[in-house]
Formats: sequence, structure tokens, C-alpha cells
Amino acid sequence: MSRSRLRVSVRISEGLGRPVAVRRLADLLRYAAEREGASGAVSVWICRDDEIAELHERFQGVPGPTDVMSFPGDPPYLGDIAVSAETAAEQAREAGHSVGREIAFLALHGFLHLVGYDDLSEPERARMLARQEELLRAFEAERPGVWEPKARQSRSHREE
Repeated sequence: MSRSRLRVSVRISEGLGRPVAVRRLADLLRYAAEREGASGAVSVWICRDDEIAELHERFQGVPGPTDVMSFPGDPPYLGDIAVSAETAAEQAREAGHSVGREIAFLALHGFLHLVGYDDLSEPERARMLARQEELLRAFEAERPGVWEPKARQSRSHREE
């Protein structure tokens, strides 16, 4: 498998604390990039419901928050991913896993959109969700760890 290089920057909105282990999240996206043959750079913004709701309405014309949005960039910049930590927390409770894992799952979903996956039709959605789950499970099996941060990380953290 060819070695791809993905630069990942992660920003967390004020008031959210540290809902995910930033370094592990960046490693997951690099892992996915390598398996998808992608390289370049991506930015992840872990935001609040009010912030993603503004994007949701502005760019998709849909009022209210959503869990994740992605915005393609111009290569080598793959694009931006916005994940609502508050919506992720609700979904994590429903799914029975940690908020950090749900944020990782959603960021991975956004990343797959940036590398060409889509979920507009049911067959596309099924293919995308299967790949998303496959990548997350493989990453967790190869690199065991926790999705919650172990030590204090700053709100703005860049992983190279």
C-alpha cells in the first residue's frame, strides 16, 4: 500500500472542553487517507449546534443543526469538516458509545465525502457507511486506545 501523507488541523469551539483525543482523531483521518490513496490537507472544526446550524442553513438551506458537514477544497487542500459536538453527544448516547468515538465516526464520514464518497442514494449511502465502519473498526483494532483526551490539549491543535 502506498504511503500517503495527510496534514490534519483540528479546532475546537469555545465552551466544549475537550470532547475527543485530538491526536487520535488526526491519526484516524491519516489512516483513512492512506487506505483511500488520498493526500494533502484537511481541517476539522468541532463546533457547537448553533455554529453548525448557521452553516447548515447558509450552505444547504436547511434550518437547524446537523451532525457533520464537509466542504471540498482545491487540491492539495482536500477541504473542511465541521462536526457538532452537541449533536454527536446525543447520537453517542443513542448508540451506546463515547462522545469521542462518535465525533471520530462523524469526522471520518466528512472525510469520506471529501475523497469522493456520497450518500445521496440508498446504495451509495450503504456503501459509504459500510466503508466508514470498516475503516473505524480496522483503525481501532490496529491501534487500540481511547477517544477521550488523556492530557490537556489546547483548543487549536495542529497535527503534522
